[in-house]
Amino acid sequence: MSLEFVEGIDLVRSIKAGCIKLEHNKDRVDRLNVFPVPDGDTGTNMYLTLMSAVREGEKNQEQALGKVAKAISKGALMGARGNSGVILSQIFRGIARELEGKEKASSMDIAQAFKTGSDTAYEAVMKPVEGTILTVIREVARACESEAVRNKDIIAMLLAGINAGLITLKKTPDMLPVLKEAGVVDSGGQGLVYFLEGFMEGFAFEKEIPLDTYHYGMVPEAADEIDRLHEELKYQYCTELLIKGEDLDAEEVKQHLGPLGDSMLVVGGDDLVKVHIHVNHPGKVLESCLQWGHLSDIKINNMLEEIHEHRLNMEQDQKQNLAPAKKIGLVAVAAGDGVIEILKSLGVDEVVEGGQTMNPSTEDLLCATEKVNAKAVIIFPNNSNIIMAAQQVDNLSDKKILVVPTKSVMQSITALVAYDPEGEIDDIFNEMLEEIKQVKFAEITYAVRDSVMNGLEIKEGDKIGIVDGEISVTGDDENEIVLKLLEEMVDEDSELITLFYGNGLQEEEAAVLKDIIEEEFPEHEVEMHWGGQPHYSYFISVE
Repeated sequence: MSLEFVEGIDLVRSIKAGCIKLEHNKDRVDRLNVFPVPDGDTGTNMYLTLMSAVREGEKNQEQALGKVAKAISKGALMGARGNSGVILSQIFRGIARELEGKEKASSMDIAQAFKTGSDTAYEAVMKPVEGTILTVIREVARACESEAVRNKDIIAMLLAGINAGLITLKKTPDMLPVLKEAGVVDSGGQGLVYFLEGFMEGFAFEKEIPLDTYHYGMVPEAADEIDRLHEELKYQYCTELLIKGEDLDAEEVKQHLGPLGDSMLVVGGDDLVKVHIHVNHPGKVLESCLQWGHLSDIKINNMLEEIHEHRLNMEQDQKQNLAPAKKIGLVAVAAGDGVIEILKSLGVDEVVEGGQTMNPSTEDLLCATEKVNAKAVIIFPNNSNIIMAAQQVDNLSDKKILVVPTKSVMQSITALVAYDPEGEIDDIFNEMLEEIKQVKFAEITYAVRDSVMNGLEIKEGDKIGIVDGEISVTGDDENEIVLKLLEEMVDEDSELITLFYGNGLQEEEAAVLKDIIEEEFPEHEVEMHWGGQPHYSYFISVE
């Protein structure tokens, strides 16, 4: 089959196919992450970014190709999560720029769109690094252009590009020593290749592709809509679970569960089936599912409570909008009740919950800035993998948006302590940039996979000490790791040591560590606070 031209609906179908391909392989991509800590992983971030792109594309798939490409680009940007997701959104931005005004595209049009996508992604990164997704998309685009010169067949052109991508991907460990040390290829590049394989396969289909794992979230936009939902909500509990067994039949599970509720989704087979259903008696679902095997990952949400919470949030937003506008608003990303409470006490208006394991999207951050009743907003990403997504908000908001590139919540706290809300925003921003340079920060977490980093052989489950983003210490005893980190961080200019303990620790344990630190560093003031953060037993700063 030879395919010489594609239209808007073809592009949506292929983006969706690429999304499906990546979804089926995102766990493999996640496992390629060099940093062995619980974090928002590359495959997951790229997949969620693509889901947002698909959603916008589907809304506009009957439009001309150029308008469809623009909608896909917008969706990718709004849904961009993590650095890999932002880079992917920039690739789509370049593609849309090249396809603007076109009703259909040829092999050369698409090849040139990839080239513009590659250029746009490189331009978006302050210090591009070779051996990453950037290198892979550049070589894919070059191969596509070369093939398009001699071949009008779009499938053949994409095959040439994917082949070049695979060859480049295998070379990434030779370009980045950290990849060679860990014995893996670049995760972002691998995710891109999976997407492109599905993208190419999508053009080969003439019919709509079902996206089984993709569903739209419903966000009520007005109080009367919430009331309507409350009245029409026939089933109260959203119930999700996994069935693990042998020779499982998803169709059989569907037939048994169907009479119990609605909004049912049952997928999988053989040894694992995923169940999602809205019911009034979750216990009946669990009892029924036990006949097929063991149950895990059980989640039961009361949707009436969620609707009530939506109403309370909307009423709070309305009250906030009636108040006089602030000169400057503050938005921060954080997890942990204690951490969030401290950030709010220091003047943060909106906290976007996330960071490790789930990086908020550009849209999440944009929504938070829009909630703040201020004409200018400063964002604290508090994670190196969220900075790029935060920086995209300025392109989408009518407000003035500035991003203080904090890599840890400890940096943002230091900046907020010195915050003068009556100052001029540019002066405040520059002062904050200087303040975060003065603080050294560290975290204690655990390894989620075997790895080799900075000459350290790390086993799954090991405790890890990280200083300024670099793994420095591993071991079994958290207190010993904290002391080793402090020995590395404390110098003659240091005065204050601050720690936040996470939700896996008791106050008594933290108090014991505080006493040990005070004994080891008698010249320094030591503060210990409850942070309640997940995954990280301690956040540490030295000033």
